[in-house]
Amino acid sequence: MEGVLAVDDASRDAVSADLGNLSSEKPGAVLRPGSARDVAEMIAFCREQGIPVSGRGRAHTTFGQGLSRGLVVENRCLNRIHSLGPDSAEVDAGVLWRDLAEAAYDRSPRLTPPVLTGYTGLTVGGTLSVGGVGGIVGGLRTGLQVDHVRELEVVTGTGNIERCSPTRKSDLFEAVLGGLGQCGIITRATIDLVPARERARTYVLGYTDGDTFFRDLRAVIDRDGVDHVYAEFVAPGSTPTFTLLATAFYDSPAPPDDREILNGLGASPDIQDRGYMDHVLSIDDLIDPLCATEGWDRLVKPWFDTWLPGSKLEDFFADVHPTLTPRDIGPYGAGLIYPQRRSHATRPLPRVPEPHGSEWMFVVDVNTVSETPDPEPGFADSMLARNRRLMSLTRERHGGVLYPIGSVEMTESEWRDHYGDAWDGFRAAKERYDPDHVLTPGPGVFGAPGIAGEV
Repeated sequence: MEGVLAVDDASRDAVSADLGNLSSEKPGAVLRPGSARDVAEMIAFCREQGIPVSGRGRAHTTFGQGLSRGLVVENRCLNRIHSLGPDSAEVDAGVLWRDLAEAAYDRSPRLTPPVLTGYTGLTVGGTLSVGGVGGIVGGLRTGLQVDHVRELEVVTGTGNIERCSPTRKSDLFEAVLGGLGQCGIITRATIDLVPARERARTYVLGYTDGDTFFRDLRAVIDRDGVDHVYAEFVAPGSTPTFTLLATAFYDSPAPPDDREILNGLGASPDIQDRGYMDHVLSIDDLIDPLCATEGWDRLVKPWFDTWLPGSKLEDFFADVHPTLTPRDIGPYGAGLIYPQRRSHATRPLPRVPEPHGSEWMFVVDVNTVSETPDPEPGFADSMLARNRRLMSLTRERHGGVLYPIGSVEMTESEWRDHYGDAWDGFRAAKERYDPDHVLTPGPGVFGAPGIAGEV
């Protein structure tokens, strides 16, 4: 073995929780792989012994999705950028998006991944397994991160190393991208790169009136010259209640036309102008200091995350926003809205809502964060119950679909309903590539999580 199989208590304790700090599951062993072959050999062994296996990147899910009582594979150890070409990069699954972005931008000419999550200290394999929303770059014209993958190297639940793409083992390719680790663990990916601009100009607009905010949000996502949009919200009564952030990327000789971008909007902007990479890392620059000074990684995070049809956004907020209190977000949390054109979401997974007459869809996050690592008794239970209520309301009244990074318990029948007409194909891929169901039991997609053997 090129890597290390660790069975000491310290190594096992270190991977017994995820970002949410709501679940705890101490594995029997931790694999720090030196190669895909290490991963394959251990999965083959675990399959023989009936031991569940979960891959782990930065563990930024919040409800134990990547935990296991069996083996945890620390994909972060596979962290090599193998090649940077003029329009693509081949990287290990454990490479952080920030590292790929910085390496691509340092090329001449400058390049960038077309979609970057808001916090870029996440692994390539981790976000490709859930979808990868354009939190700081992309979304309006780019699709999700899974829409910009050319090829994958995957270790399946049978212990085989497979190369897959849209034209080679396409069933595996489609089941792994956005597939929550159910059919294989990504070990390498070939990802699109596109030309990068030199600078980013962000227009920050605050609102207390929801009607004006939603009108401006819908106006700006269709506006020429705007390359990225997201929004923040807090509980009613705060000022501002909604904040709209619209960004234009440009090169110095040709700055964006402020008047054209802001024409007719109902709030006065604060304009922030900075280098492209400063923009890319702006959320990291907020979160990383909190990890160092406030123990952000140890805080309890019962997050709620959903996809909404574009036509239902205002109705959803009319139902949900008045019910939120400052406790529902917390001093270190955030309410977030990310727009996405449906036509650019080309993969069958992750699941997104039906159109309901709109080309747009939105991710809405109520990212609750406790004030301390030991919140008052009942905090987690009450927030998890809230998430169940919100998910039921979202599905039944607004046609919403779970974005499965958050803290919502799902039964197998609810997963079946979640995947809809994609269920049969997804289940067939599971039976073909993980017939003994050893991979990623945490979400319970194909049955309750559990362990049949011991390491």
